[in-house]
Amino acid sequence: MAYDQPLQEIDMPEPELLPGYVLLEVLTCGVCFSDVKTARGAMPYSDGLRLPHVPGHEIFGRVLRSDPPGLVDEGTRGTVYQYWPCGRCESCRRGDETLCERMEAWVGFTHHGGFRERLTVRADRLIRIPEGVDPVLAAPMSCALGSAYRSVITRGGVRAGSRVAVLGLGGVGIHAAQVARAAGATVVGFDLHQPTLDAATELGLDARRPNDPRSEADMLVAAGGRGVDVVIDTVGHDDTVAQADRLVRTGGRIVGVGYSPSSEYHLASPRLVLGEIEIVGSRYAHRDDMERAIALVAAGTIRPIVGMVRPLESVNDVFEALSAGDVVGRAVLDVAGVTERGGS
Repeated sequence: MAYDQPLQEIDMPEPELLPGYVLLEVLTCGVCFSDVKTARGAMPYSDGLRLPHVPGHEIFGRVLRSDPPGLVDEGTRGTVYQYWPCGRCESCRRGDETLCERMEAWVGFTHHGGFRERLTVRADRLIRIPEGVDPVLAAPMSCALGSAYRSVITRGGVRAGSRVAVLGLGGVGIHAAQVARAAGATVVGFDLHQPTLDAATELGLDARRPNDPRSEADMLVAAGGRGVDVVIDTVGHDDTVAQADRLVRTGGRIVGVGYSPSSEYHLASPRLVLGEIEIVGSRYAHRDDMERAIALVAAGTIRPIVGMVRPLESVNDVFEALSAGDVVGRAVLDVAGVTERGGS
């Protein structure tokens, strides 16, 4: 098996259930472009990754057993928190698990993930999801929804009355726009993909094309010519970095979520200093961010957007669709056939 080949079906040994762990039946697993890059050897850790490797980091499943028995009730449904920090380094001690310096596991990335029928998970890494949430819609709640919530609320500081621009309405962005709206903000989203713009419009969001010069002009006029309070950049390419600079007001904040190895945030030093512009990064989510985001979905305030559902054996078709930019929101693999049997 090699990076230049499509994913292949393999037989894996039954996961070993260790003390403090649960055995999880994987019901669904979201697919984002990070999974594509992992499978094709395009991640920073790719050279050291031992093959064969099982990708998949947006894992939703049901508990089959736990050790000790009763640690987690059988049948409990939850999403897997993909970062398993050491708990001892300086970052962990100050509460920044996502910045752990000695990660024990990074599920779906450096360690086997959810493109499989069963896996074992540390009990404290399983975040419960209410019974009423559809298994397909539960899959994106880890990375797509969790990252969106943290970027908007925790890192962006968006609140009622804020003016917000979301650059890129993909898997994270279309959820970030919903989170900002739920917080009471006025939100405008930008994307080039017409089906994505249509989906955002159906959600009642103000969605515009970034290459339409009237879009930015009208937004700035609506903001009194001052710009927006917060820009959420889910793309991180040169064009969106420049657009964020054009849109953010004096004293405003740019939150970088998406990134590209070749792009950098450049801001003229007088604008940065005299305008007190903040540029902050936002990486994944903390567990409390995810729990709050899940609560918004359970209350019907936010709707996870899934544009493609396929069985596990069709994963390479999903990869091709993602590479072509043909997916609205998230793609989801139905690992356990939940759509065929009408739920979990």
